[in-house]
Amino acid sequence: MVTRKADRYIINIENSVLANGYSGLDVLQKSPGLWVSPDGNIKITGNQSVTVMINDVVQRMTGLELSEYLKTLRSEDISKIEVIPNPPAEFEASSSGGIVHIILKKARRQGVTGTLSAQYKQQGKKPYAGAGVSLDYKMKKWYLFGGYNYVKDNSFYTGYTATDYPDKSYIYNSTERDNNNARQQYRAGIVYDFSPTHSVNVQHNGNSSQLLQNFSSGIIYQRPADLVTGNANTDWVRRPHFTNTTVSYAWNIDTLGSSLKVIGDYARSSKEESNTLISVYSDPDMSNGFRTITPSTTEMYSAQADYTLGLRGKSIARTGIKYAQINRHNSILAEDEATGNWIKNPARSDDFLYDERLLMFYGSFEKMIRRTSIKAGLRGEQTYSKGISLISGETIRRNYFGWFPSLFIDHTLDEQKGNSIHLNYSRRVRRPAYNDLNPYRLQVNDFAVLTGNPDLLPQFTNSIQAGYTWNREYTADLYFKSSTNYIAQTARTIEERIIEHMSKNFPGNTEFGLSLSAPFAILKNWRTNNGLLLYRATADLDEVRISRTSISLKTIHTYEWKKVADIDLYVEYNSPYTSANSRMSYVFYADLGMSRRIWKNKGRIRLSFTDLFNTFREKELTEYNNTRINFYQKRPTRTAGVSFVWNFSAGKEFAKKKIDANNSDEKTRMGN
Repeated sequence: MVTRKADRYIINIENSVLANGYSGLDVLQKSPGLWVSPDGNIKITGNQSVTVMINDVVQRMTGLELSEYLKTLRSEDISKIEVIPNPPAEFEASSSGGIVHIILKKARRQGVTGTLSAQYKQQGKKPYAGAGVSLDYKMKKWYLFGGYNYVKDNSFYTGYTATDYPDKSYIYNSTERDNNNARQQYRAGIVYDFSPTHSVNVQHNGNSSQLLQNFSSGIIYQRPADLVTGNANTDWVRRPHFTNTTVSYAWNIDTLGSSLKVIGDYARSSKEESNTLISVYSDPDMSNGFRTITPSTTEMYSAQADYTLGLRGKSIARTGIKYAQINRHNSILAEDEATGNWIKNPARSDDFLYDERLLMFYGSFEKMIRRTSIKAGLRGEQTYSKGISLISGETIRRNYFGWFPSLFIDHTLDEQKGNSIHLNYSRRVRRPAYNDLNPYRLQVNDFAVLTGNPDLLPQFTNSIQAGYTWNREYTADLYFKSSTNYIAQTARTIEERIIEHMSKNFPGNTEFGLSLSAPFAILKNWRTNNGLLLYRATADLDEVRISRTSISLKTIHTYEWKKVADIDLYVEYNSPYTSANSRMSYVFYADLGMSRRIWKNKGRIRLSFTDLFNTFREKELTEYNNTRINFYQKRPTRTAGVSFVWNFSAGKEFAKKKIDANNSDEKTRMGN
């Protein structure tokens, strides 16, 4: 299932158990060596989030928006996943947590190939349903492809937030959350081969969602002198849209691997968002009503050229240059309710423009010396940025340059047995997300605000990793990461019972750990793939050092019951871990699936059961200056579902073109 190279390993999804009836986010969650948190945060090691690419295109979304998009992808469309813990010089430096590259399937026939799929599952009392289609057509020098997926996701959450203050007062907020979400994703493209060595292609990708969430809360507020009760209702409406168009030209120069690639890319992200809260308390002075409207638009233009020179003696030299320009506009219109009318609150409203320009270049050299592969690279990136609040006139300027070296060494000890050792190093940068730089103050509810920080600086990370592979499948890796200007969002008490959430720079963060991967066969028709991640993270936050050792375990079992069904079992456990000044509780769950091929192997039907023991829940404890915030949320994770896939084709075999696209990182910071 896993193939390893000097700077990455490749998980082969096609024809594996992971190819049946999962979303793209589910596939990542169940892939060896990857760890996905309850909120969709994807990690390779420890606490730093990864950059996600799909068919060479970086998905320029962050947090919940990225996880929502990945839910629209279908596992049947995924061929393989490249996991790059320490990216080499060819990739942008803004990927301190590594890169996960999802490669969609390549059709194989001259003529038409395609897939139709449908899925339904019950999430407690609410349904989840989705359908999709993908088509590929090749005729001589022309190749066209496209696909569309739609998902309707209804669910119901319960939870609470309990806050204890130093003066013995407390607030208990019990909430029911009703979700009514719809997501759609599409892609289309065309490739023309001028000759066997020259080709040009155009591709367009997009996704659009409507996320409607209603929160109904009961509140108990124990003040030093008395007890106040209340009820609050919140309507949170989001309509994010994202489109990306790429034009590229490729020239395969010779048989040694020399090539030239030129790429132009345009991406646009927009979002309509509103948050309306009405609260009524037994103390009339606390009753409140406010509405916050926060639209945003981000545009990014980029152009790059990459040249690869194949040399004799198993050597390759690479060089390239890239320019990227990002323009962002986001507004906050805060309104207070007054006798049935909405009145603008100028103190909490803002209008913010942000422009960023990046000039990047790199060079790398790779050579095979007997049984040792060596790859060294150096990347330089110049950043020019400017932000301005159109309301206050406050201006942010950042101009800085960084060098980002990388080195990869892989030595084969026994080629026949597949035993080898490897060592790699890289330096990376994490630029602040555009939303975090905005000097706004967003009222989330009566007791919480989200505040931007225009003083944020980029975070720099040095990462080193060493490991051993035996029998081509079993691996053990040790790693160490050290970050300066560490970016983390923390919670602290301000004003009267108000909790402020704000991203800040902290002196440093270190992390070291061990990861193990051990696939093996129990019986001829029973295989298992097991993973372990053990790490210790230490962060210096406002003169307080927070350290914790955590462990994650996962096991995937697949059993082939001939002429009946393929059965798979997935079990994962994550011990408590820290995120900034919050402590996350342990997570344990188990999933079971059964699938069977029908219609001469052209169709597949699958039954799935998730979180068999209903143990998956989210718990978080934050402590700051003697204030304790306990958060709990339970989603309908125990589900039962059925999915069906039908593959059809007509025509002779052909090799689908790999669609080259911009591998820029800026889209990950758009933050729909």
